[in-house]
Amino acid sequence: MKKIFMTVCSMACLTTMAAQDLSKVKVVSDSLFLDNKTYVNGNKYQRDAMLFVDVIADTHPYYIKPERRDSLFRLQDNLLKACGECSNDSVFVSLLVKTLGPLHDKHTDVIDLARLSRKKNAAAQGEALRHAETSTRAAFMDRSDIPFRYVIVPEHSLCYLQFNQCVDARTAHTDTLPRWDTMLDEMFAKMKAGEIKALVVDAQYNNGGSSMLCDELLIHLRPLSEIRSMSSHLRFSRIMAAYNPRVGIAKKSWEDAGHIDELYPMPAGKVSPSFVQPEVYQGMVIFVQGERTYSSAGILMTLARDNHIGMIVGEKSTYSPSHYGEVIPFRLPNTGVVGTVCSKFFARPDKEHVDDTCLLPDVMLDLKDKDAAWQRIIQLVKTHTTHMP
Repeated sequence: MKKIFMTVCSMACLTTMAAQDLSKVKVVSDSLFLDNKTYVNGNKYQRDAMLFVDVIADTHPYYIKPERRDSLFRLQDNLLKACGECSNDSVFVSLLVKTLGPLHDKHTDVIDLARLSRKKNAAAQGEALRHAETSTRAAFMDRSDIPFRYVIVPEHSLCYLQFNQCVDARTAHTDTLPRWDTMLDEMFAKMKAGEIKALVVDAQYNNGGSSMLCDELLIHLRPLSEIRSMSSHLRFSRIMAAYNPRVGIAKKSWEDAGHIDELYPMPAGKVSPSFVQPEVYQGMVIFVQGERTYSSAGILMTLARDNHIGMIVGEKSTYSPSHYGEVIPFRLPNTGVVGTVCSKFFARPDKEHVDDTCLLPDVMLDLKDKDAAWQRIIQLVKTHTTHMP
């Protein structure tokens, strides 16, 4: 079991590197289909459609159950017929997305190279526009062009922490970004010195990154020994083994032990012997959630809710509290279409609500009206801290 776990850890590093560099994305092998007449006689879209269905069925944790895989393969006939009349990559991608159905999310997806290029250009233009806007104003609730920032507002005895992305100098391997842990230590020290009664964590723009940053925030709000964490379950697959051949050995060991069609339960992380519990903040905590809150930021909201840390305000989540993740990128060989597929299932601590499809806030806010939302937050802080020492 220890060897399996070490293999999985190295696998995570490899797929992260591939996701950042398209040239490192593995091409799906068609070696198992070379004797299949439907595959051999099909056009490039039909061939890649068969490979796509196979990758999803073999990799996504949802399809660990045979009956679910059977339901996916039953969709293949209609998909191949539609691909027989397919005229371009964009239409092909739309057909694949339709086949994914409810599993199509920000983690399991497909995109043609032309759209990928346009998406990258649009993102770059958006960053430039945000920089132009936010360089002249730094209003609360408006997105800034940095991953995180905080402002202490003494007149309302609150600290506003805008948490836009789960990335810092350590996770991005660059000195151009600050360190999140250092910033947290500084922020909480200033809050203590100023006797600040409330912390507002605004994650409405945060679509994820490294969950390590979320964990570092949580231990300032609740002792680590008392925090209930997500449990994660991995599915071994051929595309995973393409990145690390040792995965194939781990898969065989797992199945030889009798675990056919079962997810591998990832061991809980061990606390480092050098870990020192920081002082726990005793004030009020408000988390702001929006439609763009996702992935690791969604985990932060879920752990806050399930550990009864503060309150959540904002909008209904677009993520499920228990969800799929640990993305593996791949490229289809005949069209060059790029895809991503989840390989892990993350279960929330609150097992009574493990199947909930969304996380509702304690207080609904219209985040499009920034001024009204901010005033409502100030009102909540005032109401809940009036009698605090």
